Amino acid sequence: MKKILLLMLCVLGGLSAFAQAEKAKYYIEGDYSITQDQNGRFVYQLTNITSRGITFTPVETIYGKVEPDESISFTFDKASTDYSEGFAGGLKFWKWQYNGKTNTWQRDSEVKDAQQNFETDKVMVVMLVLDCSTSLGETNFEKLKNSATKFINILYNASPDGSIRLGIMGFNTMGNADKMVREIEPLTAQSRDEMTRFIQGLTLYNNTALYYAMRKGADMITSYVDKLSRPDAEKFDYACMVSFTDGYDNHSMDPSLGVPEKGLENPYFKYVRDNVVNRNIKGSNLKSYVIAIRGNDVAEDNKLYKSVFQGISSEEPFLLDDFSQLEAQFEKMAQELIKRWQNLTCYVPSAHQGKVRWTLGNDFTATPVETPVEPVVEDKQPPAAKPYKSFFGLNAGLDFEVAPKFFGGPSVGLDFAIPKEKCAIGGLLSVDYCIAGPTRLDVGPLFLFGDYMNAKAFMLGAALDMRFPTTMLNHGKKLEGYLFDSDRFGAGVMLRLGLTLPSHLYFFLDAAFGANKSWYNPDAATLQANPASTSVWKRYPYVNFSLNVGYRFGK
Repeated sequence: MKKILLLMLCVLGGLSAFAQAEKAKYYIEGDYSITQDQNGRFVYQLTNITSRGITFTPVETIYGKVEPDESISFTFDKASTDYSEGFAGGLKFWKWQYNGKTNTWQRDSEVKDAQQNFETDKVMVVMLVLDCSTSLGETNFEKLKNSATKFINILYNASPDGSIRLGIMGFNTMGNADKMVREIEPLTAQSRDEMTRFIQGLTLYNNTALYYAMRKGADMITSYVDKLSRPDAEKFDYACMVSFTDGYDNHSMDPSLGVPEKGLENPYFKYVRDNVVNRNIKGSNLKSYVIAIRGNDVAEDNKLYKSVFQGISSEEPFLLDDFSQLEAQFEKMAQELIKRWQNLTCYVPSAHQGKVRWTLGNDFTATPVETPVEPVVEDKQPPAAKPYKSFFGLNAGLDFEVAPKFFGGPSVGLDFAIPKEKCAIGGLLSVDYCIAGPTRLDVGPLFLFGDYMNAKAFMLGAALDMRFPTTMLNHGKKLEGYLFDSDRFGAGVMLRLGLTLPSHLYFFLDAAFGANKSWYNPDAATLQANPASTSVWKRYPYVNFSLNVGYRFGK
């Protein structure tokens, strides 16, 4: 019976694997073969190459390279994918071997298990220059912000490790172009979120200083590339500026360039055409890409309109009819930039020849039928989660104690924790001043369970509760025939239970249990009854509760 069950499981596993490989939405397939050259050396080839959902530079044959682990790698130049998370978020590349005898695909687990090696080893510098003139109107301005955000997300998904360096500038007047600037920096998860917020914070104003903004953007790129570290400078490959406008420049002026003119005779236009477009930066030409929409203030002169934007573009400008085309154009622009230098490397075991297929991700549903293009819908993506940072907070609260009388007082403290794999670990320090009672000092470990940067998290702590005499308000109080003289040291344990919120506030309850040691003198009645009575030490238990609120620092 066990053998039959095992056989059934193997058959079902094989059928599942076959279905997964056959129905993959994203894959590369080819015939892997080994030949020998005239010198007797092995030549590894991939031919009859096809793909779905992944594009790269078309070639008839790709020659393999022997890796240190003796597997064979094939590199696909200028690779891109329409997979929603890109190559970096595509989980894994599954490698399959086709069995011609049984006509089935079989998963190959011998070669670099689920290996996908997406190489972005060169530095690309991009400057995004956005028109923020009032002629756009609020509705179209929101479309521009969403389009620029999608542009950034596509670049990030392709290379989340910071190989792409991105800067952003909004412009209307020349003065505002100097203010609405985000310096060029590596595009990472954190900087992407900050760039998105920067774009959403841009505002409309009169005028269009397009030429000034392009000049400033080119200067920023030049300065950034000149200051690259030696390793990054060696990897520098490409720099470009992507500018958007809905009309002609009507504001850029510079006395050193001459008196402003109209159209193609404008000296600032000539400066951008001759000194910005295709500027040489470290042996590479700066590419200028211009996306333009004919706004309400553009005269009906198609020839002049086209000539102006051809003059400030490295290639043909993208002249759009209306804002409904804007998001698609920004997406296309981002995809074209990615294709320039992204390479995808996949692996096979050296001696296993035949048909191979690499599938991307775990989505094995059938490929959907192609549908007509629908109107552009604003892509309102949820904000990405903030990366973990160390927890540091200050707190304050109120104490309530029975020991053996009831009294209370204020408390203050600080908390810190360093994020680990599944929790944050640190310490707590609290000082509580009880009116008519001793001062308490609590020191101990602190643990946070959960994502305190983006959601709720639980706080758990423990501490040694130490007590010191600091008040004499109970002096002369009676206790079982004795008069209280003064507190001495006491000790106990403290437990903490709390909750943190993403709004930076956190709340917790401290409960402390222990005993105080105090000095008591006999009262008159006790001395009269027993003249030999002397002062004595007495211990008494205490129970303390503290309600606290804290604030976590840092964004």
